[in-house]
Amino acid sequence: MQKYYRFILAGLVLISVVIALLVGSTTISLTSVLQGQHDAWQLILNYRLPRILVATIGGALIGVSGLLLQVVLRNHLVDTSILGIMNGSQFLLMAVLVIIPSVLNFNVIVGGLTGILLTIAWFVVSPKHQAPLRLVLLGIATAMTFQALTNIASEGLGVPLPTLSTVDWSQVMQLVIMTILGCLLLIIVWPNLKYFALPTRQVKLLGIAEQKTTWFVLLAVGLWTGALTSLIGIVFFLGAILPEISRFMSPNKKSQHLIWPTALWGSLLLLNADTIARTILAPKELPTSAILLVISGPLFALMLIKGGYHARH
Repeated sequence: MQKYYRFILAGLVLISVVIALLVGSTTISLTSVLQGQHDAWQLILNYRLPRILVATIGGALIGVSGLLLQVVLRNHLVDTSILGIMNGSQFLLMAVLVIIPSVLNFNVIVGGLTGILLTIAWFVVSPKHQAPLRLVLLGIATAMTFQALTNIASEGLGVPLPTLSTVDWSQVMQLVIMTILGCLLLIIVWPNLKYFALPTRQVKLLGIAEQKTTWFVLLAVGLWTGALTSLIGIVFFLGAILPEISRFMSPNKKSQHLIWPTALWGSLLLLNADTIARTILAPKELPTSAILLVISGPLFALMLIKGGYHARH
């Protein structure tokens, strides 16, 4: 079964993409698509496909970002939403768009840059060598503060929060560029990631530049987080849950080998959550993040209970 595990996940993602293309407030029959009907293809190409691509790429980026953060921080309870990076990036992007509205058409690129700035700031000012649960609590406090500031700014200034319903092809291309740039950063330090399974002292004795590797990973994660947040907003806890699902399904694999399963699980969950959000009460659309939080919230609570138990024993 493990031999075909990734192929099964990839197949499920493809099936989910087909379902997402056909269902919604307006249902499209597969026959009309195969017959090349103009209205069906216009709806798919102009509205559904950009949204589906962002959900598929975005879910993968959330999962991989969470996994990479957990590797370099040696903490299985964190992701960018828990540490406040995602929330801070959204607030900073909103501030930039209010001050310089001319950059609105490049919001994904600007979001990527704000993500990098927030990640750098977080790493510089955050206390080092914190206990896992303490780091989580500090991060959640930071995230909630930024979330409150974002809500106040959004209501007070009338700036709409990002949503998948407004995604267009220009934003898809910007996200693809940000994804590629992040991958290039990771390629540079990829061979060193396996050493993070060892304690910091042993890594230093091996002559591995742990700090440099951490910085490259954080830059990639910040770039992806900021870019994605500019399109879909805040997705709480998902980046912490996805690596845990991959570890549960493949308990004997090292973290580096969980990249693809984690990415596929992310695509699968975000894509289907978005499909549910826009169809369950159609034509009314629910927030995709709310659907995901219903899933990820209880799972993250279980992770905290598990983490607290191991900390006491």
